[in-house]
Amino acid sequence: MSLEVVQALNERAGCRLELVGLIEQGQSGAAYVRWPDGREAVVTTAFAPIELMRQTAEVLADVRRLGIPVPAHEFLFDLGDGTVAVVQERLPGSTVTRPALSTVDAIIAMNERFAGLLANRPDIRPPPLSLGRPGDKTPTDLIERHSPRARRLLDAIRTTGGDRNTDVVGDDLVHVDLTVGNMLFDPEDNISGVIDWNYGVARGDRHYGVVKLLHTLSFAAATPHADLRPTQGAVERVERVLEQCLDPKTLQRYWAHQTLNMLYVSRRWGTDEAFTTYLELGESKLT
Repeated sequence: MSLEVVQALNERAGCRLELVGLIEQGQSGAAYVRWPDGREAVVTTAFAPIELMRQTAEVLADVRRLGIPVPAHEFLFDLGDGTVAVVQERLPGSTVTRPALSTVDAIIAMNERFAGLLANRPDIRPPPLSLGRPGDKTPTDLIERHSPRARRLLDAIRTTGGDRNTDVVGDDLVHVDLTVGNMLFDPEDNISGVIDWNYGVARGDRHYGVVKLLHTLSFAAATPHADLRPTQGAVERVERVLEQCLDPKTLQRYWAHQTLNMLYVSRRWGTDEAFTTYLELGESKLT
């Protein structure tokens, strides 16, 4: 996919990008490229419409001026099939695969810098929660057909639902995919980049992102031979932070949303083992 996107940018948008290398990981992969003037960049595809990605480019430009290490989105191109190509600045640093206390502490501290950043951007929408309600984004039919156990968990998820206007409230910048893999670290273990804004920026409660962080770490910790292997202390630290920052009902709603999304993803594209692990994670906080 990445190679085809680079070719489309060169042939249809005249970008003249030089391919440096492919990153075949994540949902769509990415490509390292070089602009004609020598600047290095990364080509990815977005999971949001181009209007939201234009907003995202604007917001990230403002955030960069505050000294927060997010990438400039240098060029957006609608490929015409619902896919948006993003050419973004290549930030320094590397990812970690064995997150420890210092790793999650750095991520949580970075996320705190997002507080109140969108107070003047009421046009930015909050991330929608999927809680099994009519009209929610994530469908439930594949999950319902799986087993009585899955249906019981769906019932528990639905009990957390409520008024959509109170789903994710606030004026913080929200990274909806706040995960270890979307953080770059320098040799001194400082965060040098907060990357992968390909779902678009959102406005609301920044702790929504920390729940995503906990959900992904918990799944990795429960999955033998996972590429990401967090220490137990790292998972427990994020748990304690959320218990202090969120009331129990809000934490349950965010957890229910993450669980439903990943149950659907694992049924559609994943494995039975992954689905069972997500059932267990959901049950741990919802039943």
